[in-house]
Amino acid sequence: MKKLRPLLLKLHRWVGLSVGLLLLIQGLTGTVIVFRDELDRVIHPEIVVPVAPTRIPVQQIFDTARATHPGETITRVELSRWDDGAALVKLTDPDTKALRLMSVDPFRGTILRDGGLLTWPMELIFQIHYTLLAGDTGETIVGIEGLALLFMAITGPIIWWPGLKRIGTGFRVMWKGNVDRRWRTIHRAGGAAAALLLLVSATTGVLMVWKEEARVALRSLGPVTDKPTPKVAKIPGQAMVPIDRLVARAKAEYGETPLRQVRFSSGGRVVAVFLDSDLTIRADGTKQIYYNAYTGDDLGHYVAGALPAGSEFIDWLYTVHTGMFGGTLTQLLFLLSGVSLTGLSATGLWLWYSRRRQKSRNRAARAAAVPVAEAH
Repeated sequence: MKKLRPLLLKLHRWVGLSVGLLLLIQGLTGTVIVFRDELDRVIHPEIVVPVAPTRIPVQQIFDTARATHPGETITRVELSRWDDGAALVKLTDPDTKALRLMSVDPFRGTILRDGGLLTWPMELIFQIHYTLLAGDTGETIVGIEGLALLFMAITGPIIWWPGLKRIGTGFRVMWKGNVDRRWRTIHRAGGAAAALLLLVSATTGVLMVWKEEARVALRSLGPVTDKPTPKVAKIPGQAMVPIDRLVARAKAEYGETPLRQVRFSSGGRVVAVFLDSDLTIRADGTKQIYYNAYTGDDLGHYVAGALPAGSEFIDWLYTVHTGMFGGTLTQLLFLLSGVSLTGLSATGLWLWYSRRRQKSRNRAARAAAVPVAEAH
C-alpha cells in the first residue's frame, strides 16, 4: 500500500483539480438545500398563512393557476407539510420549458407569490445542485462529479492513513507557521473526518443520476417494479373528473392518509395522487395512484412499503442523499457534509494555486541566479 500512495496522491490531486470548481458549487448548493423548505419560509414569509377551519378544494388551486397562466402547463400541486404553509403550484412554459412557481393560500385561494426561478432562490439553488441549469446534460455532468468525489472519498483516507498507533496525528492541524502547511493539514484532517459522509453522498448522488441503469442492474438480482407511466389520448370537448373526487377515491381505496401532492402528465389527462404512505418508515414515502382524468379509472399505483426490495432501494436514494432518513439529526449531518465538501474543494484549489505560485517563484529565482553564477 505504501508504494501505491504516491500514485494515489497524484491521481487524487488531478481528479480533484479537474472537478474542484464544480464540487465547490455542489458543496455550497448542497449545504443550503438541506433545509430548503425551512429557509423558504424565512425568505418568503408571505407563504406562511393564518390557519382557517377549512381548506379550499385542490381543484380551485389548480383552476386559479390555470386562469392566471393559461398558456403554461401545470405539472403539479404540492401541499405543505406545515398546517400554515401555502400550496405550491409548478408550471412550465411549453415552448421554453422555463419553470414557474406559484404559491396559493390553501384556505382562501389568494395568490401569495408568483414568478420564475429568479424569484424563488431556494428552487434556483436546488436546480443548480441537481442539473447545473443545463437539463439532462447538466445532470450527467453532476453524475461525473459524483464519480470523481467517490474516487476521492475512497483514496483520500488511504493516502491520509497514519497507522493505528499514530491515528491522532492524522487529525492534528498545524495552526502556526507556514500558511500552506496549515491549509494542507486542515484539508487532510477534514477530509478524513468527512470521508464516510462524502462517500454516502457521492454514491447516492451517482445512483440517482443513473437511476434507470441501476434499476436494470438490480433486476438481475430480483424483481423491480417501475412507476406507472400511463398515457391517455385527448378527447376534444370531454370534461374531466374534479381533482378532489380523485383524491377522495384514492383515500377511500388506499387509506386515509394526508395528501402530499397531485401531479399531471400526458397533457394533464393523467392525474397522479400522492398520499403519505403508512407502510414505510421512509420520511418521504408516498402512495401514488394514477387516474384517467376523463373517466376516473385507476391506471396503476406505486405504494412505498409494498414494493420489491430493488424498488425500495432506488426510492431510498433521495431520502438518504438529502439526510431525511433520520430527521433533523441526519439533516444536520448532511449539512456538515456539504460544508465539508465546500471546504475541501476550496482548500484543495488553494493548495494547487499556492503550489503553482511557489514553483513559478522558484523558477524565477533560479533564472535570476544564473547570470550571477556565470559572472564569477
